[in-house]
Amino acid sequence: MTEVLVTGAAGFLGRHLVPALLETGHRVVALQHNAQLPPEMQARCERIVTGNIRDPAIQQEALRDVQVVCHLSAFVPGRMDDLSQSAPCYLTNAEATLELATAAAKGGIRRFIHLSAANMYATSNALCTESSAVFPSHYASAYFVSKLAAEIYLTQLGNSTGLEVVILRAGSLYGPGELSRRAIPTFLRNAAAGQPLEIANGGAANFNFVYVADVVDCIVQAMGTGARGIYNVAPGVRTSPLDVAKAIVELFHPREVSLHIEPAKPGSFAGFPAVSIEKARATWNFNPRTLAAGIADYRANLAKAAGQP
Repeated sequence: MTEVLVTGAAGFLGRHLVPALLETGHRVVALQHNAQLPPEMQARCERIVTGNIRDPAIQQEALRDVQVVCHLSAFVPGRMDDLSQSAPCYLTNAEATLELATAAAKGGIRRFIHLSAANMYATSNALCTESSAVFPSHYASAYFVSKLAAEIYLTQLGNSTGLEVVILRAGSLYGPGELSRRAIPTFLRNAAAGQPLEIANGGAANFNFVYVADVVDCIVQAMGTGARGIYNVAPGVRTSPLDVAKAIVELFHPREVSLHIEPAKPGSFAGFPAVSIEKARATWNFNPRTLAAGIADYRANLAKAAGQP
């Protein structure tokens, strides 16, 4: 089977992708930096490389003998509205990505799968396709601009070298292992404890919440099939925090879970446009689970981890 490098292997997505690759028979080289994979998962990998992805020596060691790269590693600012973080975003998410892909192309690596962002499209009332206008000026600009720059660099590199570059623009991932302070795990904890779900700004902002396991399935398929290019990997519908809260209320029925909805503030963030997933659906039969199904699976995983029936 294929030997694959997973960068950002110890991150939220990486901790789901690495076992999925191992279970399908692939040999995994895991690149980790500050976070570490659990020891039992490290023991199953072909190699573990620990270090900064911006280090050329680390890049070369990580790429040795692999055929496919799944590039998940990224610098994510502590505050997404903080433009002062533009330099580290660009250095890691754009320049280091180009350096890694250039080394991969020179080393004869066949395919480079890059995880990008579906939330960078310009504001639109219509579903955004992969060719829709991109203008990340409304939120997380430093982060999204760096991801867009990486896409442009990778596309040109692929065109000039033959490296098969597949760019997956993923929505807002949720699922077991995400940061506990995020909205969905907070809602689930509060509902389980019988506490109200606090919803800020009317809860009406739109997001592209996509279950992490669905993105993992898409990455695994993209390793071997599909033409090079850009693909949206998202739910295909708008979802608001209020929609999430209502789905959790329904999930916990007949237990009563109350909602405390704060009034929307004038000029508050309106969220991201929904994106079309028809290209990924046609290529890999990408069929992400519904919000209700994803949250139910999430709740079951949390209960299992806590030793609950």
